Formats: sequence, C-alpha cells, structure tokens
Amino acid sequence: MPFPTLDDDGQTVTLDLHGAAVDDALALSIRVVEAAARRGRGTVRIVHGASTRGGGRRTIEQALHAHLDQGGFAGIASAWRGDGHLLLALPLASETDPTPLRLRDLL
Repeated sequence: MPFPTLDDDGQTVTLDLHGAAVDDALALSIRVVEAAARRGRGTVRIVHGASTRGGGRRTIEQALHAHLDQGGFAGIASAWRGDGHLLLALPLASETDPTPLRLRDLL
C-alpha cells in the first residue's frame, strides 16, 4: 500500500497523499501548508488523486475542498483546483529557510 510522500525543492512543496486516510490526509495537509509558509516557499501542491465517489464515503478531495471553502489554509494567496491535485499559492516571504521540509518531521 502506498504511503504519503513529500518533496521540497526550495520553492514548491509537493505532498502526495496516496495511501492516507481522509482525516490523516487533511491534518497532514494543514501542517505541510503551515510549515511551507514558515519556510518561505511559494507554492504547495497537494496531490489527492482522482476520487471515486461510490459508496457515499468521504474522499480526500472532498475533505480538502471543504476545508478550503470554509476558509481553511489561512493566509494562502490563491488556490487552484486541478484534476487530482490542489495548488496553493503562498504569500511572498521576505526571508526563506532553505532547509528542506521532511515528511517525518511533520507526522
């Protein structure tokens, strides 16, 4: 079974949530966005995959979009909902911390 992965190239943080449970994926996404903003990254790309809506079960995509619609991810400059991912633009930072974000530090 896949496990979430994180990549930080110093400008964009990419979080792939494949394999995460819905509530865990949402909580991790919030922590990653906050940490990326503190480090001065410009964007966060959250890969949630193509949701299958069968069975009436809540999906990661639905949870992320609902959180965004309710004003979550405070402080983002803008958001774009793509096919299978969510792209969040963060405000420009006056200083950046080049230390890469690591998934194990955010779990």
